[in-house]
Amino acid sequence: MSDLISRPLGKTGLTVTRLSAGGHFTNGPCGHEDIPRRVGELNHMLDCGITYFDVQWEPEELATAEVMKTRADEMTIAWPLHGVTQRGGDVTAQYVIDYCDDHRQRYGIDHVNILLWIALEVEADTQDAAVGEVRKAFEKLKADGFCDHLGFSCHHSPEMALRAVTQFDDFEVMMIPFGALNGAGAGVLQAAGEKGIGTVGMKPFGGGGGFFNRVWSGQVDHSAVTGWKDSSRPYEAALRWALANDHLDCSVPGMQSIQHIDGLVAAAAEPLGDEDKTILETMQAALTETGAEAHFDGAWD
Repeated sequence: MSDLISRPLGKTGLTVTRLSAGGHFTNGPCGHEDIPRRVGELNHMLDCGITYFDVQWEPEELATAEVMKTRADEMTIAWPLHGVTQRGGDVTAQYVIDYCDDHRQRYGIDHVNILLWIALEVEADTQDAAVGEVRKAFEKLKADGFCDHLGFSCHHSPEMALRAVTQFDDFEVMMIPFGALNGAGAGVLQAAGEKGIGTVGMKPFGGGGGFFNRVWSGQVDHSAVTGWKDSSRPYEAALRWALANDHLDCSVPGMQSIQHIDGLVAAAAEPLGDEDKTILETMQAALTETGAEAHFDGAWD
């Protein structure tokens, strides 16, 4: 087992490793959809000491539910609540309850730590009604023992995430994009942390189609970064950059192989150094000069 650093997740009472595990393992140049392989990878993450798991979409749900059969007591699970944003102001508490009941039966799970409203997108004219319906559903689901805490992920803008954490007292966990090539969420992390909301940074490498992955796979032709093709050093630097922010409780990179897991676990044990800063400055310059995008879903800039 590694010596991963742990810390409280806001005021939830949960303790999580600062290096945690993100969903969407099907994305990026190392992506795959092999469920038995993913079960092995999740077990390896647990063996490495990782405790927090952000679950996304059916492949990840299937693999995580399988591992939970034997190791649920070692895991802090953020289970996805999809479909609320798409329903806009018409969302109902019954939809949320039915969604969770379906997942409970389909995957054979009795309890998750956090119900995570995925891709929260609330507008001024519908936000009170939408949050109110989710609140009613969560209160029932919590009373029934299905979940303990309500959180959200926001892909759309720092302003929307900030509005959610400042105008409502329902959310105990927040997940936002937070990476070295696009650190727009730093102020939101601080505001959430000051309110006692657990802070989770997703997409530290920009996402599956992000600039780091395009460099890694040779899709970016730029002299400054050519030497890092097939290298893990930019990923390690980006992870250490994220973890250097004290307002961030944990970062959830997508880890898609045993080698990738081991590399990031080792990287998390080291502080951000001058070489890391040079790598990231060079990556930022190449990003700007190529006119590429760091790649975060939505307008997170």
